Amino acid sequence: MHKKIKIESQDGKSKKVILLEASSYTDAKEQLLDFLEYVFQGETENNSDYNSEFKPEYIPDWLGDYNLKDLSQKDKVYLLIKKGHPKDWVRSTHLQSEYEEVYGETIKLSSLSTYLYRFYEHGAVDRRGSRAQREYKLLVY
Repeated sequence: MHKKIKIESQDGKSKKVILLEASSYTDAKEQLLDFLEYVFQGETENNSDYNSEFKPEYIPDWLGDYNLKDLSQKDKVYLLIKKGHPKDWVRSTHLQSEYEEVYGETIKLSSLSTYLYRFYEHGAVDRRGSRAQREYKLLVY
């Protein structure tokens, strides 16, 4: 059973609204944490896993076509799949390490999994395998 949760955030200038649809407490919690990270633009209590300075170890050719400061974490994940693996099946753990290498910043596996699930729900990627062996492949070119 899916539960719908509507959340609003207002900082005086802008209003941000999200409608979460979750089938479990864990799913709702991950989505809520992603929203809070978006609202606070990467700030965390200790800021230990947020790196605002771009320090990539590897820069693919296609990366130069984009202004990374204008892209959300979710957009960067989609771009990595679209440009780095347009026809390949890829695992979330591989995407996590590649994301950190390409963009020079960390990404939580739970956040990455949430993005991949949303891409799957919207028909942008296909998925296969059990939860532990899950792989994703881009459907929209």
